[in-house]
Amino acid sequence: MSNQSLGARVHEQLKQAVASKRLPEPAQERAEHLLSRIEQPVRLALMGLPSSGKSSLLNLLVGSEVVPEGVRLPSLQLTYGDEAKATCTLADGSQQTLISVDPSSIAEQSPVFVDLQLPLPALRKISVLEVVAPEDKASMHRASQWAAKRADVALWCTQGFNALEQALWSVMPDLIKDHAFLMITKADFLKANGMLEASEGTIRNTAQHEFNKIMPIATLDAIGARDDDGNVDKAALKASGGTALISAVLKQVDQGRQTAIDMADMLMHQNMDVLADIMTAEDVPADAPKTTAKAKPKAKSKAKPKAAAKKADTPADIVTLQPSTRDAYESAVSYIVAESQAMLKLAEGSQDGAPAKIIAKTVENMQWLSEHLNDNGDAADERLQIARNAAMDAADLVQLMQMEKSDSAAIEALSLLLQIKHELQADLAA
Repeated sequence: MSNQSLGARVHEQLKQAVASKRLPEPAQERAEHLLSRIEQPVRLALMGLPSSGKSSLLNLLVGSEVVPEGVRLPSLQLTYGDEAKATCTLADGSQQTLISVDPSSIAEQSPVFVDLQLPLPALRKISVLEVVAPEDKASMHRASQWAAKRADVALWCTQGFNALEQALWSVMPDLIKDHAFLMITKADFLKANGMLEASEGTIRNTAQHEFNKIMPIATLDAIGARDDDGNVDKAALKASGGTALISAVLKQVDQGRQTAIDMADMLMHQNMDVLADIMTAEDVPADAPKTTAKAKPKAKSKAKPKAAAKKADTPADIVTLQPSTRDAYESAVSYIVAESQAMLKLAEGSQDGAPAKIIAKTVENMQWLSEHLNDNGDAADERLQIARNAAMDAADLVQLMQMEKSDSAAIEALSLLLQIKHELQADLAA
């Protein structure tokens, strides 16, 4: 069963669980939040000083010239809509809705904020918030903190990441920092003037621990790599840095959705007593174990074990497990389900040091799983050997994550454990 169909199963069951209203109130609220995370586009926020290239980057990300060069607009939110529409919030708090989304017409309204809806395919996966503020520390601080609360991924646009930018970024929430890219914009200009290498080196020395990625981008070159017919000059797009940016954004989209699916999976298992009929799918094979009555998604982690990834890419594999391997898999799945429920309770308790405790517990679980698979099962089973390698790689990776002790590291470590569980369940259900 494909990773996509496994994820769709959890998504559908979560929708049914939310609609049933059977969950206790705190769990119901969390389920509704997770459902929203799964179904809504990932929220990107473009930040940075004035004239740092934010609007051009917005145009690149959505594949259309939404904000032409030379047009000055306030902060704007760009989302998907079947029909183009602009809602302008004016200085007195009133709103003016325009059927036309002509940037000049919008600018004539002198709005303080603009909500744009456009029928662009990219906006089915992402929404984009461009943050515009005067170049003074107080205004920039208020704007960036406001945007951080409304974003899943931040892109800070810069050419030098100066002292003001460093001060503004240093007080941003850690969670958004873990999902932030520092974009060295106008890289073509810097390169043409022989400044790119030196600028990038200085910026990396200053900011390498503050962002998920640091990427130079020649935005206009990247936009120019796509012609009006939709054809793309792949070499030009790669050379501009556009390919790296788009890949990084799509990875965040996939990881965000998969993390929400993993958390939903745990939440529903924690409330199995009231959701048993919803979680028992009709199309589960008869020989599937009771602890894995439904197929579950193959979670994607930040660093997927290579052995498991290689095999997962092979379509239409026929898996036949020996009885001893099946027994080993079933006990491993039962163990992970029980442990993940305990960690979910720990996370929901919002205790001090919860991320560190979750990662430490995940390290312990991974070590147990690796030893369990190595000591049990039929060594002749090809899938068992793949699972052993994947568990060993994952155990090593989680130990590295233990040094971070951040919220995102805890989620990624737990997702990695769930990934192994999903691989075992997929083999059992095959």
